[in-house]
Amino acid sequence: MKGIFNARPPLPKYSITWDVGKVVRYLETLFPLESLSLKMLTLKIATLLALTTAQRAQTLTNLNLNYMETSSKTVVFTMNCLQKTDRIGRINQNITLDAYKKKELCPVYTLKYYLKATKKLRKDDYLLVSFRTWRKISTSTLARWLKIVLTSSGIDVTKFQAHSFRGASTSAAFSAGITLDTIMKTANWKSAKTFKKFYLREVEAKRGVKTCKKKYINAVLSV
Repeated sequence: MKGIFNARPPLPKYSITWDVGKVVRYLETLFPLESLSLKMLTLKIATLLALTTAQRAQTLTNLNLNYMETSSKTVVFTMNCLQKTDRIGRINQNITLDAYKKKELCPVYTLKYYLKATKKLRKDDYLLVSFRTWRKISTSTLARWLKIVLTSSGIDVTKFQAHSFRGASTSAAFSAGITLDTIMKTANWKSAKTFKKFYLREVEAKRGVKTCKKKYINAVLSV
């Protein structure tokens, strides 16, 4: 197996990534929240989670309401189960959502409204539940939801799949001047090499853009 790995080392799937701004502008149109169907509300919060946390689908589907703490400016989830990258002595960090200045794009505001709208329907303690069965979703369901949003945002889904969200989000943050340390902590990466080799990409039709943001969420949602 080691010989096969050396002969065929894993290669990054994408040489470029999509413009996060397209998805952000689409999400901004999904407002006011009261006007959205439960399906569209669910797709919006799922996409905001994927963009602003840069977490794997497995992590997002395992966010549990019993391990959630809320305040006016943050929502923090403690991970209560092992994730793909967890090792002995290195347990996954908490997942923190920060409030954003525009309600149209604020993950904290959207999450709280989503919980209120689904409270009497949900049959599971997990954050993301199916808008048909109201039970926990699988990673493939989340991928399907994210693909719907990509399509609606004008992203070519024949080139980019749902798992490209991590690369698009972190690449946008890096282009906006977010430090490598912050990006690694947000995405829960141990090595900067992982980010640079598999996720850091130029953004389609947006080369050379470099701004300076202090917070990850501001970098991603202000593009």
